Amino acid sequence: MVLEVMMNASFSLAVLSGNGSGAAIAATCLVLLAALHSALGERLILRPLFADGRWSSDLPRGATQSILRGAWHLTSLFWLGLAATFSGLSLTVATAIACLAAGAMILVGLRSHLAWPLFLLAGLASLDAGRQLPSVVVYGLVGTAALIAVFVAGAHLYWAAGGRRGASRAVPTRDDGAPLFAPGPLACAAVALALTTFAGLLLWVALGAPPWWPRVGLGLGLLVLILRAVGDGRYLGFSKADHRSAFARADDALFTPLVVTLAFGALAAFRLAAS
Repeated sequence: MVLEVMMNASFSLAVLSGNGSGAAIAATCLVLLAALHSALGERLILRPLFADGRWSSDLPRGATQSILRGAWHLTSLFWLGLAATFSGLSLTVATAIACLAAGAMILVGLRSHLAWPLFLLAGLASLDAGRQLPSVVVYGLVGTAALIAVFVAGAHLYWAAGGRRGASRAVPTRDDGAPLFAPGPLACAAVALALTTFAGLLLWVALGAPPWWPRVGLGLGLLVLILRAVGDGRYLGFSKADHRSAFARADDALFTPLVVTLAFGALAAFRLAAS
């Protein structure tokens, strides 16, 4: 039933767009391929594979299954995006929709994967390339990033003043569970100052006409955020090896997504400064 509705919709949209029977055939074939690829793939390949306990991977089994399932259905999603171009959507908008949907899917299903921020960035950039990116989204990213920076700065001031709530999950741990380092009050205060400065530079670059040095400062901050999000291959970010400790779980669920949001805010500020 769902397959029939999707095929009829693709055929109708292609015909109404005035692209002729060739476009209708192309769109219908792509929708058919996408539907069959996802439905039959789940039934005949993915579910039997995941139910078979004889295979193994260097990654955790749950993460491996999420990656395989996501990659499989993302292929279908992008075929649907191609089909949408025959219904009148521009290539940039169709690409943006497919990329944003893919990023949202991975963010929900496998937040520890580097692909979701790249897909989201590609989607926003595609809208911008087609002059379809709403200004409210750009300003919203800047405002959200500034608020997050101030809030996280406040948390670090709380720890600098001796507060302990949440501190045990804020520092990476070794394999034996010992903290990798023990930040003191001065280190926490320095991070708070850096985040507050970042928030100020963010708003200055986005809303004003600053001299060159605030832009350089914000650019350096963006570079630090990108490096923090990518990680060191062991304890931090998308590339970390440990995903089981209390810090690692918090990093996957909250810390790294917040870092990505700050980076997106910096990019949005540069976008506003260039307009």
